[in-house]
Amino acid sequence: MTASETTQEKVLCPVCGGPVDVFSEDKVNRCEYCAAPILSPGQNRNCVNHSGTLAKEVCHVCGDLICEECEQKRVGEYGGKLLTIVNCDKPACIAESEWAKPLNEDYLKLANMDWADRIDNLVLRITGVGAIMIMVFELIFFIGMLYFQFLTPWSIPAIILFDIPAWFTIPLFILLLSVLGNLLSAILLQSALQVYIHERQLGAGITLMVILIIEVAHLLFRGLFFGLLGLPNPIFLPMLLGAFLFGTILVFTGSLMAMYVGNKKRTQLKEAREKLHLSL
Repeated sequence: MTASETTQEKVLCPVCGGPVDVFSEDKVNRCEYCAAPILSPGQNRNCVNHSGTLAKEVCHVCGDLICEECEQKRVGEYGGKLLTIVNCDKPACIAESEWAKPLNEDYLKLANMDWADRIDNLVLRITGVGAIMIMVFELIFFIGMLYFQFLTPWSIPAIILFDIPAWFTIPLFILLLSVLGNLLSAILLQSALQVYIHERQLGAGITLMVILIIEVAHLLFRGLFFGLLGLPNPIFLPMLLGAFLFGTILVFTGSLMAMYVGNKKRTQLKEAREKLHLSL
């Protein structure tokens, strides 16, 4: 290990305040907590290629300080968000950054969606909570059906399927219909997680609405098929339906918001491309 690679001292990160070990005196160090670039106290602030020019950026690949003349900016998608990537003009650094597209700053300004961050978080929370409530509803519904069927005098109307006895067909239908309900609720939750991604928000909102309609229809079918109005417990069904209704309202509201915001973003991107005469 060379002297420049040995830990010389600790400095505090100006971004998050965390302690940073200075491993290199001639390279930019990274805060292990927030990944902010940290210069060592004695490091030259000039561009590595132009000694008389103050550096403006840090190469995200090699960590060299570079000026505007040496920098190359690219934009890449990670986790549904656009990130700006900076690299220097060394071939190795350019090759490492080729996964991101060259930055069109005019397009980036027109396509900036910072305005949607707060509403995206709100939509994610609304749809996520609603989808989780429906998943919990499905689990309780399944357990409740088994309880009332086998531990109370109440019974689901006999299901005649060929010559298979009812003691087998009734649990089978409870299981199959509950599995279908849980599958629908899982798709709801997965779609709810997609509303935070700009490019998928509109499609996720439409998917949520379609799956929600199928889920409601599936519940009505089960209610009629199992004869749930005849349940001996007068509290179980209203409480269960109340929870389902609340979750449905949340998902319905979130899906409408996702479709509205997603369509607005889509229109913004389309207008940006048209204004800059970029291919659609």
